[in-house]
Order: sequence, then C-alpha cells, then structure tokens
Amino acid sequence: VNTASRLESSGVADRVNISSETFDRVKDFFDCEYRGKVIAKGKGSLDMYLVTAIKKELSVNGDGLEPNEEFFELYRSKK
Repeated sequence: VNTASRLESSGVADRVNISSETFDRVKDFFDCEYRGKVIAKGKGSLDMYLVTAIKKELSVNGDGLEPNEEFFELYRSKK
C-alpha cells in the first residue's frame, strides 16, 4: 500500500504511473514510457513507467484503446 501511495503522489495528471514490478507484468500487453528513477518518500529511488496504450497488435483497429481477442488470449495464456 505504501508503494501505491508513493506512485500516486509521484504521478502525472491523466496518466497511469506504474512501478518496475508492475511494468514487468504488463509489458507484453501495453506500451509504456520509462520515466526514470523517481524519488519516493520513504522508498528511495524507484523506477517508474507511464502506460501509453495497449500494444497496437493487441487492440481493436490498432488504435491502442480497446483490447482485441488476441489480447485476451495472451492474457489467459499467462495466468
């Protein structure tokens, strides 16, 4: 919970900010932008990423906004 709070307070308006641990779990599904190391109170320096879109090949119409069936198949295979 502490890390989530630090991510929120270090976030960017209208963007999804994630930790390196979360990035490792979602990198096959989403395009992300590395923010670099961000100082988080009580946590030190944390690698953070911003989620930019669903990977084009995993989205309806390739727009990165809505997941397609391939997205869900990949998700089910990773469980």
